Amino acid sequence: MSFRVRLTLMVATAIAITVAAASAVVWVVAKHQLRSGVDQTLAAQAPVAVAGHNDPFSQLYYVILRGDGSVERTTIPFAVPITARARQVAAAGPDGGYYFTDTTLKGTHVRMLVEGAVDHGQPAAVLTIASLVPTDHALARIRFWIFLIGGMGVAAAAALAAFVAAAALKPIQRLTKAAENVAATGDLTQRVDATGNDELGRLGRRFNGMLAALEESVGRQRRLVADASHELRTPLTAARTNVDLLREGKLPEEEQRHALDEASVELDALTTLVSDLVELARGEERKLRVEDVQLDELVEGVVERAKSRAPTATFVTSLTPTKVRVDAVLLERAVSNLLDNAVKYSPEGAPIEVIVRDGDVIVADHGPGVAAEDMPRIFDRFYRAAASRSKPGAGLGLAIVREAAEAHGGHASVESSPKGARFTLTLPASV
Repeated sequence: MSFRVRLTLMVATAIAITVAAASAVVWVVAKHQLRSGVDQTLAAQAPVAVAGHNDPFSQLYYVILRGDGSVERTTIPFAVPITARARQVAAAGPDGGYYFTDTTLKGTHVRMLVEGAVDHGQPAAVLTIASLVPTDHALARIRFWIFLIGGMGVAAAAALAAFVAAAALKPIQRLTKAAENVAATGDLTQRVDATGNDELGRLGRRFNGMLAALEESVGRQRRLVADASHELRTPLTAARTNVDLLREGKLPEEEQRHALDEASVELDALTTLVSDLVELARGEERKLRVEDVQLDELVEGVVERAKSRAPTATFVTSLTPTKVRVDAVLLERAVSNLLDNAVKYSPEGAPIEVIVRDGDVIVADHGPGVAAEDMPRIFDRFYRAAASRSKPGAGLGLAIVREAAEAHGGHASVESSPKGARFTLTLPASV
């Protein structure tokens, strides 16, 4: 059973229950009003019957019952069954109270009022009787019209529910069709028409946003795979060429050592590249292990390790004590990439300034700087400026810096001048 049919049935059922409840209330009220009218008429005629007056045009009948249970007089041409309760009221006279009851006399449905009274100074009871046939006929007509109008109302409501369900589910049908097309074709460029500010409009916009995010994610993955395959090919080819030359055994000893050195360099580059690719591939799925970290101490440790890798480089530090909540491993990797980038482009002997201030990590070099045309893409994956393509690296270091900053809710930026480049990693979570 489709959701549209279920929705129609649920709405129709709810309306049917409402109509039935309203009809029941109408029926109870109508019955009460009609029966109350009969009871009021009976109560008004009881004193007249005791007085011995009888309206020839009245449709009421009465029986005067003595205290000993015998009938004093009656307007009914046949015997009326006298109950024990009626005798008790007659025996008590005015103190016996009164009660109403329904009964059947000679096949006729009647309403009877039994009320204590005094007849010729003796305790008695008057039984005032009215036929309920007109009342029953009126109630039957009311019941007929309630069922007829209620049934027509339920049928009309079911038809209206089907129409409303079809209209309400059109946006859902568009979403379903779009999802089916995406699943069948893999085309993530499709969008649905999302209008209005209601729940369905917001759902459509969220669906479009999900498709856009998925399209961007898949696009990044495809670009990553394509760029990675291109970057991996160069060190693999170089290492394989050197290994093949060594396997042939025809190289002089000095050239063998040179080939081994080159293969080792290419394998080191390959290891670094694979590590960077793994870091980037984790992307938004990365689960940060956030903890309180003394940022100045973390950067100081990274600088010490950078000195061991580049003993000829000169680092000048200005580290203000700052505490942040970060993933220490990821942040160390980002800062290390900034220092490696500065070492790569700084002239020998030129100082590399490392500053920690208010949650910012600033690394400034005195190299050639960043060209204006390269500034917008300097943090893109695999992007390498024309002036740096002769240098080692795959263009992933700064991309990791940006993603590390964004993973912590911050950002990475660069400023350039003829005196060098100045990279800033900003962490808004600083305290």
